[in-house]
Amino acid sequence: MNFRGFFSAIVAACFFGLIPTLTKLSYYSGANPALAILFRYTLAVLLIGILIAFVKFNFSEIKKHLFLLFLISIGSICLTLGLLVSVLFIPVSMVALIFYTYPLIVLIYSIFSIKKINHIQIVGFIMAFVGLILALGPEFKSLNTIGIFLAFLAATGAATVLIINEHLSKYFDAVTINAFTNFVCFVVFCFIIFIKFEIRLPSSNIGWSFVFFASFCYCIAFFSQLFAVKNIGSARTALLLYLEPIVAIVSAIILLNESLSNIQVIGISIVIVSLLIAAKRKI
Repeated sequence: MNFRGFFSAIVAACFFGLIPTLTKLSYYSGANPALAILFRYTLAVLLIGILIAFVKFNFSEIKKHLFLLFLISIGSICLTLGLLVSVLFIPVSMVALIFYTYPLIVLIYSIFSIKKINHIQIVGFIMAFVGLILALGPEFKSLNTIGIFLAFLAATGAATVLIINEHLSKYFDAVTINAFTNFVCFVVFCFIIFIKFEIRLPSSNIGWSFVFFASFCYCIAFFSQLFAVKNIGSARTALLLYLEPIVAIVSAIILLNESLSNIQVIGISIVIVSLLIAAKRKI
């Protein structure tokens, strides 16, 4: 077992899982999605700017793999836009259920690209997804074609980031990929937000702290995810990222006073058991 890759994937799942709750708390204080996105990528660019001083860029390799670098950036843009807009059309639980099909997309890609995926890992993916359905308790009554499409767009974006990163990690370190992706996203979203959206600021210091910590969690999670893919591959990383919605549910219980039904407890248990089974198969 590659413990560094395994640990990085767990860290990514935990910090990604905290983002929805922290972001929702910032909305309660007056912030809006435009501010959340802009602050996220601004902080990411600033932090990466500090790390860049310790990294030497191979510009010939960057030029050679420019298409893939832009492709992973597009995946990140689709991921963010899809999640942001889809919640306007369908329930959050439905968005989450559709979005977390992205590990299955990565699994299908891995199978067709003839990678080493054993039967235990395949069962683990399926069990985790079934457990996720129970844990999220989606409301299937509220269906909207646009919302479903956007949620799938986010899932496709997440899968694209994982798959392309596995290719790019052979030539670049996580800092280089992180720097390129977040800079492109920063430029694109600055253009979109300042032209099309209004930025609303939090009304309190607590609101600003939630905005900051949500953005900081993104920075840590994204970097950890890139490092995990480099060490254990996209399929194994995707499987471990199924912990993300569990962290989101637990954080919502603690910070938002939400509660769990018995069926959701069973769903969470299934997800955890499936991950433990897959982990024992040399993830």
